[in-house]
Formats: sequence, structure tokens, C-alpha cells
Amino acid sequence: MKMTLDIDPLKVEEAMAAYGVRTKTEVIDLALSELLRMRAVERATATFGQLTQLPANEELERTENRRTRRARRR
Repeated sequence: MKMTLDIDPLKVEEAMAAYGVRTKTEVIDLALSELLRMRAVERATATFGQLTQLPANEELERTENRRTRRARRR
């Protein structure tokens, strides 16, 4: 999608150098991806706070081992 934007060129250059991207398009795409990733983390964190009890690692491993054994029997 083509569009005209008014962005601080110093910020663009600094971000390009910091993240090793070569084009303005890449740095803007990276910035948008990072914003969306941060938002997803915020949503996940908010959901995480609502969970009353998380299963322990041992419980998760037992479940996985049961699934593996069942799959082998088939």
C-alpha cells in the first residue's frame, strides 16, 4: 500500500541503524509489527492475571506423556 507520511527522518535513520534494516519500508513494517506484538503481550498479560491457578510443569508433562502413549498405541 502506498501512502505519504510525515515522519521524523532522524528517528527513521536511527531505527534503521539500530535494527539493521536497509529501507524505510522495512523499518516502518518492523515498527508496526512490534506495536502489534506489544499489544498482544498486553492482552495475554491481562488474561494471565485472570487465571486462578496455572498447572505446574510436572502436570503439563504428565498430560503430554499420556498423549504420547495413546498416540503410540494407535
